[in-house]
Amino acid sequence: MLFSQWLLRMKLCKHCSPKCYSTLIPSLASFNRNYPCKDSVISSQISIARSVQTHNSEKGKDVKYDILEASLKHVKNHGWSDTALKHGIADLELSDACISMFQLGGVEIALHYDKTLNEELEDMMAQQQDERLPETEPPPIAHFLKDAIKTRLELQLPFYDRWAEALALVVSPKVVPRATEQFAHLIDDIWFYAGDKSTDINWYTRRATVAAVYGMTELFMLQDESPDFADTWAFLDRRLADLEKMGENRLELEKELRNVGDITKAAFIIARNMLAR
Repeated sequence: MLFSQWLLRMKLCKHCSPKCYSTLIPSLASFNRNYPCKDSVISSQISIARSVQTHNSEKGKDVKYDILEASLKHVKNHGWSDTALKHGIADLELSDACISMFQLGGVEIALHYDKTLNEELEDMMAQQQDERLPETEPPPIAHFLKDAIKTRLELQLPFYDRWAEALALVVSPKVVPRATEQFAHLIDDIWFYAGDKSTDINWYTRRATVAAVYGMTELFMLQDESPDFADTWAFLDRRLADLEKMGENRLELEKELRNVGDITKAAFIIARNMLAR
């Protein structure tokens, strides 16, 4: 998700657990003694603690997760915003003060949704691996990569109209570390289930190349008006074919990436090279 927004910038510039109530109160009391002017803050935190305690005792689930899930229902009308979070909190009949649990604001809904889809894809790939008979040959790498990338992008179609907005939000300096971590984990999962067991520079190079292909395809998809995104999947085929051609210059590519140190930056370099072909 994050990498796609970096690609968009490149294209535009190419011409130039909540704490238990019982343990929270003592610390709040101490805080109140030291900062008596913070009564409103204390009241807000107590309201959150009571609300969380009631919610957890009734449903036995993580309250932040539940709020984010409830907020997804409001994204189509309000975007990945604090307003959507507030509606999710209201749906669960929790304290309005629970909004302060989300330090990144509404973008946390997008990060939550992104992570949920990554986990869903991982479960699907694991199930396919478990169902494969021992004597059955695994699918060709290129076929597996296409299927994994296509499936992951299709999973986010319910929020297709709002996905460009999500990409724009995750480039905030406060959000980048978490978004990058989730993206790197997604790419690593894809290669793991593709059967990659490399431990040398190939491990790094392979993940950077697939990250580049994924990011470019995601960006292309946002502009695609063809039926069933046929042009997007054709674009994906061409980019995977480009990877095979780039393999002919593998040593040069590895040399260029060796000191980059970040999979997203490495993917950016590869995408730049592909677009310059």
